Amino acid sequence: MVETWTAFCAASILLVLLPSPIAALVARFVLQRGRSTAFFTVPGACLGFGAALAVASIPVLLLATVLPQMIGPLAWLGFAYLMLYALWSFQEPSIRGPLPANDNLPAQQPVAVFAHLVAATLGTGRYVAMLAALLLQFAGTVSGNPATMLEMQAVFLLVAAFGFLVPVASPRWALDRLRRRTVPGPASHKLRTRFIARRAVSAGYRRIAA
Repeated sequence: MVETWTAFCAASILLVLLPSPIAALVARFVLQRGRSTAFFTVPGACLGFGAALAVASIPVLLLATVLPQMIGPLAWLGFAYLMLYALWSFQEPSIRGPLPANDNLPAQQPVAVFAHLVAATLGTGRYVAMLAALLLQFAGTVSGNPATMLEMQAVFLLVAAFGFLVPVASPRWALDRLRRRTVPGPASHKLRTRFIARRAVSAGYRRIAA
């Protein structure tokens, strides 16, 4: 049992520390409006993940109770999805894109900020699927026991709360660690120069023809 909980905690930490649009959003709020926004962004993100975890736990608990023989094959599918989720986390355009100089955020008031984080987390189907895939890896431990499932949810939310404090403590690092460097190389300069030259020649020909 100790090994199972250790593995669950380790998997939860790895998933929470992956880059995500939610963590990037928390970091953007901190950069634009200060670390006091953590009092609204972190609870909002945790509440959204808690709701998503509750939704994900329902089918897993039903499977563990009614069709326990299906847990094994579905756990392998869930493991494959977790690998895809990790790859998606490192390729998400909203994380890798450049940070605008004027990063206008969709919410202004504290309550609106809290509600926006809840909606952004719960409204993303990938998080529900990721949490269901995570729970499937340990569904054999649940064995139809709702209390164990609730304990897992509590552990994951505790890990998530600490994980979202990382972009609060170091928002610039959280945003810059995977962002593409937008400095163009020599080849891009050449291609851009050729493109401008072709347009200038074409404009000259049109002017002569006119």
